[in-house]
Amino acid sequence: MSKRLTFAGIVLLIIACLSACVEAEYTGTDHQTAESASDQVNQDISAVNGDHTEGDPPAADGNDAGPQDGPVEDNPVGQADISAEKDAAFQENAAYNENAAFQEEAGLYSETDATVVPHGSLYPEGFDAELLPEYSGKKYILINDGNPFFSNDEYTEKTFELYSSLDSLGRCGTAYANICPELMPTEKRGDISEIHPTGWKQKRYDGIVDADPPYLYNRSHLIAYKLAGENANIYNLITGTRYFNAVGMTYVEDRVYEYVKDTGNHVLYRITPVFYDDELVARGVLMEAASVENDKIRFCEFIYNVQPGVRIAYSTGENQAE
Repeated sequence: MSKRLTFAGIVLLIIACLSACVEAEYTGTDHQTAESASDQVNQDISAVNGDHTEGDPPAADGNDAGPQDGPVEDNPVGQADISAEKDAAFQENAAYNENAAFQEEAGLYSETDATVVPHGSLYPEGFDAELLPEYSGKKYILINDGNPFFSNDEYTEKTFELYSSLDSLGRCGTAYANICPELMPTEKRGDISEIHPTGWKQKRYDGIVDADPPYLYNRSHLIAYKLAGENANIYNLITGTRYFNAVGMTYVEDRVYEYVKDTGNHVLYRITPVFYDDELVARGVLMEAASVENDKIRFCEFIYNVQPGVRIAYSTGENQAE
């Protein structure tokens, strides 16, 4: 009897050790521990500043730009590589996509009371992403002469907040809200580091990315935290470059935030990420904003998801210095 118990105990011990090893490898605990102190400091900075401010990019928020699980290989990436990499990308992201679908169904990591609607149902009528010009050095371009695509019957003072469900690849869709004081947060931003949006291939670029630490990618809010108070909401976070998140999107975000804080009025606000084909990283976002009570706020711009000095394969998220 004692021999059986001893043998069973040994088997259980071996299984427990193997499980612990697998879990440690998956979570990248050792890699993340080194950033924990910096993460806390940056969280405090973010809590004081709200989201990112106009002008020089602030220090990177560890919640936004924490290292990914596991190393990133330095593979050369170019336009010609994209098609060849797609099959590998699907295989590599299969586990993530399955997990994202499970998270969505179970409501895990989706700390939101907002309404989630079918993917594609919030897409702005009249906007054709296929007509967007390629990035040519400008961080944004005007769309529809700067006039948002909202119809007349959409203008309302009723508060709402809507997010699109994830698509079959785990990608976000349009986020749409009527920004007003009731939606704005009243507490510090929470941790979002458990969210890994599609294409999350993190890498640091010393001397190229203007952040500390200089990580390429941020967990970019479609609707900024300071506008709607969304934390770990999988329907509201995409993989965005530091430049896109801290420089590209902030002008419109800041104008909307300041207007609502000063007036107490409402702003229709819709952000649409643009993914081409089966790419896992968005090429950018369409930002639409319109004040309801007057004409003070009117924006319709496409912000490019780029990082000067870095080349990105949008099909996979892989990247390298130019």
